Amino acid sequence: MMKMNGRKMMKTALLWAALLVAAVTQAQTKIVVLTDTHVMAPELLVNDGSAWQHYLEYDPKLEDYSQQLFDAMIEQLKTETKPDMVFITGDLTKDGELLSHQYVVSKLEELRQAGIKVLVVPGNHDYGTDGAVYFDGSETYPATTASRSEIEQLYSNFGFGSAFEREPTTMTYACQPFPGLTVIGIDSGVYGELSSTTLNWVCNKASEAYAATDRVIALMHHALIPHVTGIDKIPSLEAAVVDHETVRDRLIAAGVSMVFTGHLHIGDIAKDYAQDPSVLIYDVATGALVDYPNYYREVTISEDLQEIQVKTNQIRSIPGSDFSNSIARNRLQDAIRNFLRQYTGEGNILTRRIINEALNLAANAATYFAEGNEDQSSNAAQALTRLIELFNLASQFVDLDSLLEEAGLTKDDITTMIHSALENKTCYGMYGHESVTDDLTLTVPLRGLPRHDTGITSIQSSEVPTPYYSLQGVKVDKPSAGVYVKDGRLVIIRR
Repeated sequence: MMKMNGRKMMKTALLWAALLVAAVTQAQTKIVVLTDTHVMAPELLVNDGSAWQHYLEYDPKLEDYSQQLFDAMIEQLKTETKPDMVFITGDLTKDGELLSHQYVVSKLEELRQAGIKVLVVPGNHDYGTDGAVYFDGSETYPATTASRSEIEQLYSNFGFGSAFEREPTTMTYACQPFPGLTVIGIDSGVYGELSSTTLNWVCNKASEAYAATDRVIALMHHALIPHVTGIDKIPSLEAAVVDHETVRDRLIAAGVSMVFTGHLHIGDIAKDYAQDPSVLIYDVATGALVDYPNYYREVTISEDLQEIQVKTNQIRSIPGSDFSNSIARNRLQDAIRNFLRQYTGEGNILTRRIINEALNLAANAATYFAEGNEDQSSNAAQALTRLIELFNLASQFVDLDSLLEEAGLTKDDITTMIHSALENKTCYGMYGHESVTDDLTLTVPLRGLPRHDTGITSIQSSEVPTPYYSLQGVKVDKPSAGVYVKDGRLVIIRR
């Protein structure tokens, strides 16, 4: 009899332990962040041939695996990860093809049917580019791209429908997916520009939410903070939103804690401040799902909304596919070398050796930067040293000053960019702002609640204590040792 009671007690204890763990787990908010999925609808490849192969040779994205990568990610989210919500920060499609948008939405609907909320923002590719084509042997011909109204209709359940507050001039929106959390999806357009109308609307919505004691985070395709210092001096790269300092300061003042971004295809986290160094905003740029290192982020917001944790994962392989990270890595490096080789001459044997070394260094440096945490990599440190050496060597044979002047750059700009990228330093050389942030695993506090000074210096509490209830729902005035429910949570009282 004692043995049986012992078993029952053990089972009861295990049951309550499981319930407590479940209660804590469910109280946290789990979010998965994807970006730059660049999904290409299968119908766009009519026939393999020279046109398709030439495209793959010069593009680091794995468009030939884009559908497989996206499908595998969706399946994993439904069956394994099971987050509360998914964010996708733009460039959902290869080049804005209507067929590709329709395919993406069909997969997002699977998540919605599984009870997983999804929020998206558009990227520059999603509005349609000249690359929206059918590939047919040696030929290409234009594919229909989605109009803005079609995008709004297709993604109506994922940010642009009537259930969301909308800024009327763009596809910017605000919503409260969970109590205490406001998410603002910012449409940064094709070139990373925010009009004063859009920025004012975003900041007003953020300020209202923050004043109501919500935590506020944002989604945007283009970067808020330049992840390589000085790279914003090359406008064609669209490496950060236009006038990023103003946008940064306005978002900080409005109470935004963190912005999840894409576009750059890198796994990098940057932070900065306006006037007060203790009030930070974080720009979490996630690597492209369709490009090495095939990253995605798992984000956890604590039960009390005080803390946000970012962890980085990657797709290493796909069941039933020959895809692997090594294929992705090689594709990235080959594409960089092929692209840069177009701008180099043949030269003599010595020159060719230097050119080949420079191309390999550039490919490796881009890889280290995409992976993140360059400051912890001895390979990145060696690449940094050699790149600076080659840059100085080239200055002896080529009029770099004139070449750079045409681009609006100086030698100092280039060395700053190299150091910033390979030392993982945001705001490199900027006194007070320079920082190194862990790109892969980060836990930081969310912005605290706003303080309202009432002028009252003391207060007498007349609060009525929240009652305890038994597990059967009966109110208990003087609870003894046991398990109870208070404020909707399980509470253990020990005597």
